[in-house]
Amino acid sequence: MSWDEGRLLALEVDVNYGLATNPDTPRSTLRDPSLLVVWAWSPRARLLALASGLALPNSICGMEQEYSPGRLPDALHCLVASLDNRTVSVEGGPCFVFPDRLDIPVPTPLPVITSTSDGRRTAQHLIRPDNWQPDEWNELINGRMGEWAMAVHDREPVSICFTPASNATAGEAGIWTRPDFRGKRLAPTVVAAWSQREHRTKTVLFYRTTADNHASQAVARALGLTPLGWIWTAR
Repeated sequence: MSWDEGRLLALEVDVNYGLATNPDTPRSTLRDPSLLVVWAWSPRARLLALASGLALPNSICGMEQEYSPGRLPDALHCLVASLDNRTVSVEGGPCFVFPDRLDIPVPTPLPVITSTSDGRRTAQHLIRPDNWQPDEWNELINGRMGEWAMAVHDREPVSICFTPASNATAGEAGIWTRPDFRGKRLAPTVVAAWSQREHRTKTVLFYRTTADNHASQAVARALGLTPLGWIWTAR
């Protein structure tokens, strides 16, 4: 991957939340109205993006801190504390970049279909998982939500990788596995199959999870994804 960490962090935040640059400030503005702050950082880069109209307290200007994955950054802690009259929820987790060459996992015993023309026709006859609403499911299997890959058992998709967030340059993986099929190494297989489809039109692919989702982090390790950094959000 030839992109530097700063560009990658900005690209991933833009994919998920939208970024608008402001010529009057070195910071970026979030387009997503549900968010107050995004703090994205890595060993060699960091990015702070604020909601439109949210001012940066003087107390954190110039605040420096060594990158520490999993630890709430001091600047973000001070910024959240300055929002006296708001109830703020903060969460964070690691993010990864797909390498140019992906480790291919051991094949799953279940058939895997992808969003080719044949795959989309096959998906029309599958049983919709209960956690997908009918409209969402139709958008997914018809390709309007990007590329996808599914492991199927008896006409039921039991593990799905799709593209919940994207822009013209990049896409991010979203992964779901039915509880009774977890731990069977289905997720790495469908994520790898998804990436082969999505890499045809996207230059960069991201994978992101939460701090306590160790199973999802294990998928990233199994695939040999490149650790990028940590993204914190406050809303």
